[in-house]
Amino acid sequence: MAVTTPTLVAELPFPRSGPFAFNDDNTDADIATILVAAPGAGYAIYLTNIVISGRTVDVAVTLRDGDTDPLFGPIQCQADGGSLFSKDWKYPMKLTDNTGLYVFATNTVDFTIYGEYFIAQSPMV
Repeated sequence: MAVTTPTLVAELPFPRSGPFAFNDDNTDADIATILVAAPGAGYAIYLTNIVISGRTVDVAVTLRDGDTDPLFGPIQCQADGGSLFSKDWKYPMKLTDNTGLYVFATNTVDFTIYGEYFIAQSPMV
């Protein structure tokens, strides 16, 4: 049996800013509401975690890449904390370069959303 010696490679630099978090106690979200502003040319938002909960009545919540393109959802949540949706991405979900993260609800109702993200060059180097 042959024995090999593995080659150890130094960790590649990962220039990014963050982690950051957003928390929005949203009311009347019948239009797209911005959660995180666009980071600027050559950069992108990378989502790592979200938590969504309904507050007054059932609601379906959709995350959007910019104010029109669906990114994730719809996520159905029951009223009064009857359901709680939590998602941790093993590999961060990248938004389109230089676009903000928006949220849209199907009803004009209250809900709470929390999330974590970082900003990095696109593509990550």
